[in-house]
Amino acid sequence: MKTSVIIPNYNYANFLPLAIDSLLAQSEPIDEIIVVDDGSTDNSRAVIEGYGDKIIGIFQENQGQASAISHGFARSSGDIIFILDADDLFATNKIEVIKKIYQDNADIPWVFHELNQCDSKDVDAHDASNEAVIDVVSSMRAGVVHYCAPATSGLSFRREFIASIFPLPAAESIYISDHYIKFFCLSKSRGIHVSTKLGNQIIHDNNLYTGQKAVATRAKIFVNTAYYLKLVSPEMHLFCNSIFEEGVVCAHKSGIYEELSKLIQKYKDTMFFAEKLRLYIRLILKKILLRY
Repeated sequence: MKTSVIIPNYNYANFLPLAIDSLLAQSEPIDEIIVVDDGSTDNSRAVIEGYGDKIIGIFQENQGQASAISHGFARSSGDIIFILDADDLFATNKIEVIKKIYQDNADIPWVFHELNQCDSKDVDAHDASNEAVIDVVSSMRAGVVHYCAPATSGLSFRREFIASIFPLPAAESIYISDHYIKFFCLSKSRGIHVSTKLGNQIIHDNNLYTGQKAVATRAKIFVNTAYYLKLVSPEMHLFCNSIFEEGVVCAHKSGIYEELSKLIQKYKDTMFFAEKLRLYIRLILKKILLRY
């Protein structure tokens, strides 16, 4: 069972060595470490090239995180695919723990675990505990929004399961990334949730999910995710309508509605009249007027 880890990177040269070193220190050696630099303007290239043949470096013009992950997947050959954000870390035994879960559960196509949100650069090894099968396919198709899966660095997949989602839709920055991937997975199949925190999600000033940037970031992610997920999984239209509504609300709250207006209109064009009417009523109740 071959393993591949993809690290998308953009201007995180100060964090990148920590992420790569956490992979090289794994108790179970990783078959492929693929670092895709998305047109960084700092010294990321020098950092990547400094690892020589220990990793596979890919350099592209700035096209966004989704493009970087897609290029990493296209280059990979692993049976199990992991993604690690360039500013996060894996616990030293993560690959060993997750790989064993896949070996013991041949019918499970994806496994995810909790992350420790902190400012620490150290992460302890933990044994897996409280593994649970999560199956929310039916409720998500009924429109219920589930957030039971973590950020990118806590996700892993069997190659044959996740292959159909690639290449990811092109979008700037991180606006098509972990939400699109994990919502796709949650809507397609059950997975195994590991409650153990097998990695660190490092919180710092440049996180797009921190401070006042968080609401605007959420708006962009949810409107993009709703639109593109509906294209590839039309059976998820009720769920996509739910996160689209949340994205519109966040766009108004953060003052970026005009910036997203074209994509918002494109999504509305995919909706049936009854769906639009329900959306307008719900937004009016929230004192938001959505233009035709």
